[in-house]
Amino acid sequence: MTNLIRMFVFKPSTIVFLVFGICLVALSVSVHNTDPGYLLLALGGYTIETSGIVAAVLLISFVAFVYWTFRLVEWLFEKGKGQTGARKKTTKGLIAYAEGNWAQAEKVLAKSASKHEVPLINYITAAKAAHEQGNDEKRDDYLRLAHESTKGVDTAIGLTKARLQYDSGQWEQCLATLVMLKQETKSPSYPNVLKMLADVYVKVEDWENLRATLPAIKKRKVLNKDQYLSLAQQCYLGLISTSSRTASATTQLHQLKQAWGEVPRGARQKPDLLHAYCERLIDLSAEQEAERTLATFLKKDWDDQLVRLYGIVKGEDSDKQSLLAESWLRERPNNAMLLLALGRLSMQRQDWEKAQSYFQSSLSSRKTAEAYGELGRLLAHLGEHQASSEYFQKGLAMIAQRLPDLPLPVMAKPVDAGDSDSEVQEQAASNTESE
Repeated sequence: MTNLIRMFVFKPSTIVFLVFGICLVALSVSVHNTDPGYLLLALGGYTIETSGIVAAVLLISFVAFVYWTFRLVEWLFEKGKGQTGARKKTTKGLIAYAEGNWAQAEKVLAKSASKHEVPLINYITAAKAAHEQGNDEKRDDYLRLAHESTKGVDTAIGLTKARLQYDSGQWEQCLATLVMLKQETKSPSYPNVLKMLADVYVKVEDWENLRATLPAIKKRKVLNKDQYLSLAQQCYLGLISTSSRTASATTQLHQLKQAWGEVPRGARQKPDLLHAYCERLIDLSAEQEAERTLATFLKKDWDDQLVRLYGIVKGEDSDKQSLLAESWLRERPNNAMLLLALGRLSMQRQDWEKAQSYFQSSLSSRKTAEAYGELGRLLAHLGEHQASSEYFQKGLAMIAQRLPDLPLPVMAKPVDAGDSDSEVQEQAASNTESE
């Protein structure tokens, strides 16, 4: 449009010519005021006769018509030539972008954008090239020019901006862009906005807003069933793990149960989520509810970590709790974690002999630092200090980090008083290497 307007703007020389011509006509009219004269034009069998003033006006009009016709042809020719050049430069810029030559791509695309039929392509690709160079300010400028160059591309520009902000790890800016786009619920890109919004909520661990977005994600079928359950599990796991620690225990427990009530039924059977929920119940002194929840799950399914937690939780009836765990032992007689849990349940019932037997059976099935620790602690209180020390040392050797192989000095021969300590150190070292 600007170039079209320029076509009707006269050059300085043309303006001087027209002014001179008008002045000449005016002078002629003033001199020949009484008789302006006439013009007779004969062409073949036709003659045209008119007054001098009309002839002058027609002559000026004819000159102007020829001039504007010439400028129009010139404009059309230059426009076609400019667009052809812009297309070539755009192609060159796109090739440079594909080759990873970001600086060259940005320069060529930005320069040819104003003459291209679709400047949107140039500006968006130039924005991506600037983004690859880490120039966020120029990136946003190109996106603004892209928005101004084409109508009805608000969502497309917004999504492009959000993706680039996401790639840069600008979570807060990306979130602001997506929240604005979320308001356009009728946009065809709305599902993509929801999906990206969920990703950003996970990144910033904004579990409350993610939970509020889950119904829309489910309704629009943004994710398949497994993906949705995984996202919901992650969301509620975050809500359970990061629930408010400043409120009263009663308020926290209420919030925890409310969050658990909103968990989809399929996700409630996920051991990780169930483990986090029961651990939080134990923290809030709701151990009886935790025990019932664990028992309900373990009667139908099995998970070693949940069994371990079942051995720690204090239910309403410790005898009934132990009997239930013993019933599981019939199907899993050599399960080390179940034997450890039974040993701990026996400790709660103060059945020391049975607890010792279960701990030893657990170690026979699989050696774990927890079983060594529990047996060492029990034997220490039973007065068997030597055996207790040995179990503690074995447990410590298991949890110690494996040291790299490095040159060491020749071990000095210990004095008599230190013989026992040296033996303990050698035993711990050998156990560490065996692990």
